[in-house]
Amino acid sequence: MFARLNVFTKITLLFVSLLVLVLFLYTYSNRESVRVIEHEIQTNTTNRLSSFADSVESNIYQLSLYGMSIGQDSSIQEYQRPDYKNEPYERVKVGSAILEKMNLYNAASKWHSTITLYFPRLQKVISTDYYAYIPYETGEFSKPLSKSWVYQGNRFEWYTTEPTTAMDTPAKSRLITKISFPARHLTNMLDQNKLNNKGDPFMFHPQLGLIGNSSGSDALTVVQSELKDMRLGEKGGFTTTLDGKEYYVSYIRSGSLGWYYVDYVPMQQILGPVTNSRNLFYASIAVLIAMCIVVLYVLYRSVQLPLLQLVKGTNRLAVGDFSVRLRPTSRNEFSLLVERFNVMAQRIQQLIENVYEEQLRRREATLKQLQSQINPHFLYNCLFFIKNMARMKNEKAVVAMALNLGEYYRYITRSEDDQATVKEELTMVKNYLEIQALRLERMHFTIDVPDEMMSNTLPRLTLQPIIENAIIHGIEPRTEDGHISVTGRLEDGMCTITVEDSGRGMTESQMQELLRNLRKPLDGDMGCGTWNVHQRLSFLYGEEAGLRYRHSPGGGVQVCIAWHNTLNL
Repeated sequence: MFARLNVFTKITLLFVSLLVLVLFLYTYSNRESVRVIEHEIQTNTTNRLSSFADSVESNIYQLSLYGMSIGQDSSIQEYQRPDYKNEPYERVKVGSAILEKMNLYNAASKWHSTITLYFPRLQKVISTDYYAYIPYETGEFSKPLSKSWVYQGNRFEWYTTEPTTAMDTPAKSRLITKISFPARHLTNMLDQNKLNNKGDPFMFHPQLGLIGNSSGSDALTVVQSELKDMRLGEKGGFTTTLDGKEYYVSYIRSGSLGWYYVDYVPMQQILGPVTNSRNLFYASIAVLIAMCIVVLYVLYRSVQLPLLQLVKGTNRLAVGDFSVRLRPTSRNEFSLLVERFNVMAQRIQQLIENVYEEQLRRREATLKQLQSQINPHFLYNCLFFIKNMARMKNEKAVVAMALNLGEYYRYITRSEDDQATVKEELTMVKNYLEIQALRLERMHFTIDVPDEMMSNTLPRLTLQPIIENAIIHGIEPRTEDGHISVTGRLEDGMCTITVEDSGRGMTESQMQELLRNLRKPLDGDMGCGTWNVHQRLSFLYGEEAGLRYRHSPGGGVQVCIAWHNTLNL
């Protein structure tokens, strides 16, 4: 029964079965919920830790800021006055004022810190630590001071100098300020954070160990070992397993202390109910993949292969291979398409062949028509010339023109071929120019075409209308001597013959109008000689072939006849 169904029905049934299975499995899987829960746990842990880190950093920043600004206090400057050397009472009085200001700061600060001022030049010490006598020791500041907070003796210490550039040579400074606070301040904040957020935060340093809250659990030691084995960045988090339970650990590096703020929360208790669903989802995905493979195989055999065959066939049609025929690979709807494609390709091939033959016949008729228009045009000019020379009793010119006219008709009637070699065309041009030179004694000409071009072909009577226009419109209107040069060049398979005259030339607007007329349909307002030449070259050799007009350096007009000779290949 299933085998009798068409391909579309088979594919529909397969995808419906797949969709029903996916919907059924989806009711037992809540992977998206798990992801959201995990993301919320991680985000909340990170946010709580960030808030805690910001609070600690704010307190530390206040201490650091006070340590840097205390050196600018006027009392500090006055305490170092040289004239107090003989007035110890005044110096003690100023020192008491300094101590009072430091105590006021401690009273206003959230953290109680110990502020100690060292005066290397006076070798005196002022400290807020009432219970310790701190003498000034000369060798104490012989080494450069650390530019960050230092942890030692369960306290954090930070130094600054006045001027600040004396950190590397503190013994030469005017003032050394040391601010220290006990680690219990951090422990108190960790306790408060744990009480408010029910986490288990602590501070960790890879070399110095950890600072935990007062009720730290045994898991701290395990987390610490995990952190030591990791390469920690500035901020991040990871999941680890402690005693068979999954935890999410988040950490942030302190920019001032160099320690890491760390917090971790258990995830197994929250995600435990959905673990079984997740496992079932993974098993379902495996089943779904297996079914997808079967579906893809059926699609490939029943649909993809016939479609690929049709695509290849149409691509071959697109490039002009109309002989392509396809073989059906299976008996289904695509076999009907293949048969219709073969019928279509056969009919297109027949139509293309008929159209191509018709185009060849039409092009041949057009070429012959264009060429036939040139012959009367040239004949009329020759006959009028003979008549004028006969009236002038110029027997030599009449004989030369008659001989040239005979050679001309012998040239165009001796073969049915519409093509001529460059050598044959130049022979005709030379005869024509000699006749014109006899008629116009002030006209001279030169022909310079390389031998390798002589065997190339071009349409008959291509050069004659160009030479005739150069004489009639360029040389004759002037009273001075005129010169016509015919040169040739063969470069990269492109043949170029240039006809250049020293006549009166033409304006830029006249030249642009002439170029536009070459591309327009022939009408009664334009001459047909040069238009015919340009059209014949374009028909035979493509759009790149034809006439090109430029201004001649000698003042006349330069006409380039260019064509890529492919007819001999």
